[in-house]
Amino acid sequence: SPYPAEDEFLMKTVDGQTLFIRPVKPEDAPLFTALFKVLSPTTIYYRFFSAVKELNPKMLARFTQIDYDREIALVAIDETSKTDRMLGVARIIGDADSQTGEFAVLVGDNWHGKGIGVCLLEKCLSIAAKRRFRVVHGFVLKTNRNMLALGRKLGFEIEKDLDTDGYKLVIQLEGS
Repeated sequence: SPYPAEDEFLMKTVDGQTLFIRPVKPEDAPLFTALFKVLSPTTIYYRFFSAVKELNPKMLARFTQIDYDREIALVAIDETSKTDRMLGVARIIGDADSQTGEFAVLVGDNWHGKGIGVCLLEKCLSIAAKRRFRVVHGFVLKTNRNMLALGRKLGFEIEKDLDTDGYKLVIQLEGS
């Protein structure tokens, strides 16, 4: 499918900053690299469940080469500086059954608590519901209190994951 321009919109953060929200594009690799460089080791660990030192070319391709039919991936862009700056990203990767998907959210440390993650994931869930996804899930480490709070805020059921040291967040989408 072509680039889904209909998923572009502006959001206001809790402190009044306007950000451009749009689907990920292949040319976003430098923006992902720049965002990664400002992440704390804790934020990296919470997102990748391991200590990742850099985004290698394979990872960058995976994050930017989006199959718009099977995956929803949105970025929050600050357009007020000389060059665009990515502040956060959220995605839902659809399973082969086209009814379920797994979510992931990453927001730069300096922008935590401004509503970016909530806005990005909420819009991803809305798009997933339009595409007739029935269930979206994700895994969160037990120490990642911000993601657990975000999950509660958006209505996810939170279950202890018996295989890991964390939780599985699950939401049934409207119409399912």
